[in-house]
Amino acid sequence: MKMSKRTSKPKVFAFDAKDKATRIKAERLEIHLGKGRKLLLSFPGSAWGDLEVEAETDSDEVVPLLSLQPGACNLLTLRVDLDHDLRPVEAMDLPQHDSPPMLTLKVQKAVEGADKTNSPKKHSIRRWAQAALQQDVKVVVRLVGEAEGQALNREYRGKDYATNVLTFVYGEGEAMPGANEEGMPLTGDLVLCVPVLVREAAEQGKTLDAHFAHLVVHGMLHLQGYEHDEEGDAQVMEKAETDILRTLGYADPYA
Repeated sequence: MKMSKRTSKPKVFAFDAKDKATRIKAERLEIHLGKGRKLLLSFPGSAWGDLEVEAETDSDEVVPLLSLQPGACNLLTLRVDLDHDLRPVEAMDLPQHDSPPMLTLKVQKAVEGADKTNSPKKHSIRRWAQAALQQDVKVVVRLVGEAEGQALNREYRGKDYATNVLTFVYGEGEAMPGANEEGMPLTGDLVLCVPVLVREAAEQGKTLDAHFAHLVVHGMLHLQGYEHDEEGDAQVMEKAETDILRTLGYADPYA
């Protein structure tokens, strides 16, 4: 959503999957989230007014609750939950819910030309990484070309070729200061080699979007302790990947 800097009414834009913007005239937007949940956005009369956010539900027997989940310094996620306890709720006495794990994400694109064109958008990477989240994680996802991918694989794994994804976990070897202190999020890097993923997707008959989603999920699980060196561990990890990708709308990558 974009808002004009002038004092006229705010301008509202809707973006499709290809980031194409369409301006819409609206004073309020309703986002239907399923299970009767709605998120309402009411726009101010001028571009410098407040933006009102309200949760609603189709049922009179439940109370919609908004929870605020900071994911980064410039991003806040609003979640709508349903509470079936209709007792009066004081402002400081909201029903307690376990906080979902928090993702702090930074995306670096060290690519040009076709590799840059083939790279996924940050919002897609966030969606894929969030789906695989099992604990608080602070991660940098770096998209690289063939040369950097090969150099990193040679330096850290002793293999002189570019691979699809590399996972670096701080706390193993040279640790980032504070990374393993109690209460600190798990911290690491994922390096995705774009041209390798493009080739693999074509060879395996997959869409590029589906293959990127798989490798982000794969890397996030590695970051959180999953391994596949042993057959039993590989089966556990592959099942986790398949289940997560199914929730994202993708087919079994190993089928």
